[in-house]
Amino acid sequence: MLVTAPAQIRPDLGERYRQIRPFDEAEVILVRALVEQPRSLSQAHEHILRHALSLARLWVVSTGGEDCILGPRLTEFRERLRPLVATIMRAGRTLDPARLKDAALDLGPRIVEAHKRILAENADRIDAGALDRELRTKSLVLVLGGGGGCGYVHLGAFSALESLALRPRLIAGTSMGAILGLFRAKEVAFRPETIHGVTQGLKFKDLFRVLDANTRHALPGTLKLRLRSALARYFTRRDGHPMRISDLAIPFLCMVTGVRRDAARNLQEYERAFSRELRRGALGRILHIKDLVRGGVSLIGHWASTPGALRPILVGADSETQAFNAIDAVGFSSSLPAILQYEVRRGDTRMATLVEQTLARHAIDFLADGGLIANVPAQGAWEHVHSGNLGTRNVFILGLDCFAPQIGRNMLFLPLQRLASENVGRDRAFAHVMLAYRRVLSPTSVVPRKKAIELAVRNGRAEIDEVGPFLQKMLEPLPPVETLVSTQGQSG
Repeated sequence: MLVTAPAQIRPDLGERYRQIRPFDEAEVILVRALVEQPRSLSQAHEHILRHALSLARLWVVSTGGEDCILGPRLTEFRERLRPLVATIMRAGRTLDPARLKDAALDLGPRIVEAHKRILAENADRIDAGALDRELRTKSLVLVLGGGGGCGYVHLGAFSALESLALRPRLIAGTSMGAILGLFRAKEVAFRPETIHGVTQGLKFKDLFRVLDANTRHALPGTLKLRLRSALARYFTRRDGHPMRISDLAIPFLCMVTGVRRDAARNLQEYERAFSRELRRGALGRILHIKDLVRGGVSLIGHWASTPGALRPILVGADSETQAFNAIDAVGFSSSLPAILQYEVRRGDTRMATLVEQTLARHAIDFLADGGLIANVPAQGAWEHVHSGNLGTRNVFILGLDCFAPQIGRNMLFLPLQRLASENVGRDRAFAHVMLAYRRVLSPTSVVPRKKAIELAVRNGRAEIDEVGPFLQKMLEPLPPVETLVSTQGQSG
């Protein structure tokens, strides 16, 4: 059973995706069934089946900075496993793991044999320890969606994952997801004080300013986003300089949209309209915000349908963008055309040069909100992992979508949510699980009060707690391969 690689995938990774994705999907179905029916299959048989799926997904093993490509050599093993995978995927949520016992009995010796053959044929390139780690240990990759005030629910997810002893090896985010992900990436452990740090002293007048100024690197907007003044105290190094992405404790990726100049021409009329409504005062904004949202959706929809107008820029994915100031990276990721404008600090020639080099390298003219192209950037995270940047390819990608359309809630933003859901749908093909939160704050609650933050945290915790047993089992280490044959005989 093969799948079709998404059209937008990087060409050099297309065949790998096509070959291994079915085994990813089968493991998710199997683990869910095992959690829901814990006594349906012996632990020994469970371990055999999961080892088989892990071996079928194996494509590259890294040892001492060198990659050993094994994927093509495991074709015969994968083909032998495909009927089992097809059975699992056909059953879906109705899978009875007990029916897989015979398959496990057959697979145990084959896994051990394949493992020995890999080591024997590549004795000068990989060692048993490296192969063991790649097969047995699965790392968590956390992908955080944007959505203004909706995003505060991520704080509860961070807290719940820490309680489950599940810490991410990689964090990727867009817009508000990038801002909150930046806080999570600062330290390996998540501390409750982080929540206080995010929200303490946030005031609308400190975070936003109405201005009429030119911008060099981002598209113009009526409100200037002043992240540095609000967050700089949390992201300053000991030497007094701004913290860079490379300084973070957890590897961090930030999705930004690159926009070509010819695509930005339609922006000016919408930006002028927003400026007029903003100057009407609070009542005027409330009365006319629906028209502004509709106009924004039309504008962004036009860009999205214009080939080459928008390009994904994954800041932090290479050495050049890892040198970005962390706050500047998430600032550009949150720069919503015509509404929010972000710019590097005047006089910061280092950052200005880095941004200009990025624009030139990607043949674009402006940076904009990452949600225009990937609101939950699972594809970027998947490609980053499979390019060897994490040291392992055995990962579980958990996408958290806070901006999914919800009937009866946040209806004013439903057109924007539907637009975002289109690109989230594309990224879903790269996540192992894409969780859409059911209970979030309003997108406009970007500077929420204490009680609202507490509610968002409770909601986020509750939703992760619901899937906690599944996540723990999905990420638990597998036993050594050599134990498989000996234990299956004892299980009866």
